[in-house]
Amino acid sequence: MKDSLNKNCVYFLVIFLFVLQGCTSKKKIVSETPVNDIEVSEIIKASKGNELNFKNIRNRIKVEYENGRINQSISLNFRALESEVLWISATMVVPIAKILMSNERLVFYEKFQKTYIDQEISQIMRIAGIKKPVKTIQNLLYGRPIIDINKAKWDRVENSRFYILKTSDQIQTTLFINPETYQLHQQRIFSPLLSSLITITYNNYRSFEDKFIPNNVLISWMRGDQIINIKLEYSQIDFPENLTFPMEIPADYKIKTLDEILN
Repeated sequence: MKDSLNKNCVYFLVIFLFVLQGCTSKKKIVSETPVNDIEVSEIIKASKGNELNFKNIRNRIKVEYENGRINQSISLNFRALESEVLWISATMVVPIAKILMSNERLVFYEKFQKTYIDQEISQIMRIAGIKKPVKTIQNLLYGRPIIDINKAKWDRVENSRFYILKTSDQIQTTLFINPETYQLHQQRIFSPLLSSLITITYNNYRSFEDKFIPNNVLISWMRGDQIINIKLEYSQIDFPENLTFPMEIPADYKIKTLDEILN
C-alpha cells in the first residue's frame, strides 16, 4: 500500500482527535416541521433525552475513504468503553492496523511500514482544549454533539426543515436537529483560523436494544481546495457487559511519533 494512503488515514485520525433526559414538567413538542415559539432550552432537553448512552459498545464499520485522488474501502472492528477507551482493528482482507486510545495515551501500529506509536496525548489535548478526546470521537460517531450541548451558548437559526442551533465561539459549531425525533441530523465545526470545515451527517437511525443509532455517517473535511470524504456504514452492533481491548506491538516494529508520521 502506498505511503500516501497510510499518511492520509493517520492524518484524518488526528483530525478526528482535534476537532466529537428530558426530565421536565413540560411535554416534548413533536412536529414534522420546526415550531416557531419553542424555547431553545426545550430543544436542547429533548435532544439530550434522545442521545445514545452505553457502558460498552461493539460494532463493525465499513469505511469508504475518498480524497479526490484515492478511493479506498476498509473494514473496522470497533470497541469502546464509554468516554474512557476505544479500540479499532482495521482490515483489508487481512489485518492492517490496530489503535488503542485512552484520554491520556495513543497506541497505534500498522503493518505496511512496520511502525508503531506509543505516545502520551494528554498535553496535546490540553493545548487543543479537549478534555476527553475519547468521548469527542464517540460523540462524532454515534450522533451526539461533539461539544457539551448544555454548556454552550446557542442561537437559533430559522429553518423550514430542522431546528438549527449555532454557537458564535472562535470554533463555530452548528447543529441540525430533526423536529420530529430530536435526533441529530448534522453537525458542522468551522475554524476561521484554519479555514477548515468538518461536516458530519447522520442518516437512517435504527433501533438496537432500544437504543437509536445512525446506520450511516458521512464525514466531510474541507480546507481550501482539499476535500476528504469518509462514509461509515455500521453493522453487528451490540452492547456487551464486558469487553477486552487486546493490543500487543510486534517485536520488530519501529517506533514513531505523531510528528514523524504526519511529516
